[in-house]
Formats: sequence, C-alpha cells, structure tokens
Amino acid sequence: MNVTIQSKFILKEILEKGENMKIISFIICFGFPIATMVFVVFKRSKYKNKSMAGAFFIEDSKLVLNTLIPYPIPFDEIECVELHYNSWELEHQFSYVLIIKVIQKTGKIKRAFYKGYRTAKLALPTDMEKALHENGINCVMISS
Repeated sequence: MNVTIQSKFILKEILEKGENMKIISFIICFGFPIATMVFVVFKRSKYKNKSMAGAFFIEDSKLVLNTLIPYPIPFDEIECVELHYNSWELEHQFSYVLIIKVIQKTGKIKRAFYKGYRTAKLALPTDMEKALHENGINCVMISS
C-alpha cells in the first residue's frame, strides 16, 4: 500500500517536471526570437527617414546605415565613405549590389551591403555621392 502511494507521488513529480520542461523549452524556442524582433522594432522606430531611404539616410547630423539595426555615425567622425558598385549591373539590370565602406577618423571601418532596386530616395550611387558631398562628407566611388 505504501509503495503505491510513493509511486503516485513520484509519477506526479515527473509529470510536473515534464510540464516545467515544456514551459522552459517554449521560452527557449520562442522567447529569444520574440525578444530579438522587439529589439529590432525598438531600434528602427527611433529614426524617421528609414522608409525608402536606400543604403543609408542622413538624420540629426549623422550618417545612418540602413541595416537591420540602424548604425548611426556622426559626420565629424567620418573621414571618408567608399561606394563600391558594378557599373555593368547599373547599366544592364534593374537591381544592383552596393558595398558601403565608412572609414572613421579613428581608423575603424564599418561596411554595409545593399541590394538596390532604383526605387529609393537615394537610388543610385551618384545620388548617394551627391547627398554625401552636400553634407560635407568625402566620398569615393569605386566601380568594378
């Protein structure tokens, strides 16, 4: 009689641990992706000019690389911006690949990759170069 009561308690503990493991596995599987999405939405909501901005946008005297999590760089910290593109893609295709390389005065280099479709405000590398020069940032266009 005593053995069956103990086995019921042991079985109950195992089932409770199983429920706890389900909860823990749910949190591990879905908690991190949900927290990541909330973080990205929070970071992107800080900027007004991000929609249809293209590879980067300019806001509050900062060059903001339009990546998943926007990366702002103040103008006074930028030494030079290099725009690497393929001239054949620009002439013969609707889309093109652009690599933006921001060289800071501290020697730090930040790279961003962009797939352009000619629909953004700064659609072409020439538009980007003009916007950078208007804000006093040195820009070098490198065609391959």
